[in-house]
Amino acid sequence: MRSKKKRTIYFIKGLGFWLLSLVVIVPFLIVIFNAFKTKTEAITMSLTIPKQLHFENFKEVWKTGNILNSYKNSLFISVTSVAISVFISAPAAYVLNRDRSKLNKALYTYFALGLMFPVSMVTIVKVLRVLHLYNSLWGVILLYIALILPMSIFLYYGFITGIPKELDEAAVIDGAGAFRVFFQVIFPLLKPATGTVAMINFLNTWNDFTVPLYVLPDPDKAVIVQQVYNFYGTFTASWNLVSVTILYAILPIVVIYLCGQKYIIAGMVSGAVKG
Repeated sequence: MRSKKKRTIYFIKGLGFWLLSLVVIVPFLIVIFNAFKTKTEAITMSLTIPKQLHFENFKEVWKTGNILNSYKNSLFISVTSVAISVFISAPAAYVLNRDRSKLNKALYTYFALGLMFPVSMVTIVKVLRVLHLYNSLWGVILLYIALILPMSIFLYYGFITGIPKELDEAAVIDGAGAFRVFFQVIFPLLKPATGTVAMINFLNTWNDFTVPLYVLPDPDKAVIVQQVYNFYGTFTASWNLVSVTILYAILPIVVIYLCGQKYIIAGMVSGAVKG
């Protein structure tokens, strides 16, 4: 009786998870199916298999949508902002964790609050204009660095808590300075956390639509997610080409996520346990 009851419970749980997964699977299938349809077939964005596969949609979007240049912009912004944020957040979290003075505790609280407060794009645009960084790729990079630093420091801080302080002391006894202690002893131990920070921030930066929309009005500086508007207007929309653009935008991050999901899971779990 117990085994039968357990099987019933597992079946109900499995069915529930499958139903929840449809929330993600169904929209994804709609985009894939409509990417291969004609404009007329895709106008309703329905979950129907196309009568004929129109691969020319991908060619048209690649040519008219400036996809290659958008890929370059997205890659430059995402990689640069993530690399700089890792270089800043890892040492910062180390200092805040190891030297828990009143000032450092206040700074950690300040960064933690950055995870909760919303972003005002009106203020950001005004600040970037004053700094002459509006409509600039480097302006967007600096903005992303500021936005992703709180989460990065939070994750590193929790992971560093689980590293024994005796390692620092042993390195200092051996004559290592502060930089050598961190970069040669501590930072190599932060690979899981670094993988997590890099992956999460890269995905968030690549997928973000709001910041480039307000800060990068120049079409030549547009990122890949902005190209959806090329085929979507006020009175008409080529939903088949919009779907193709969405596929172009998500394909790189799907590949990256599949390759690095173990780092995300490992780092998040380790940070949660050790924090």
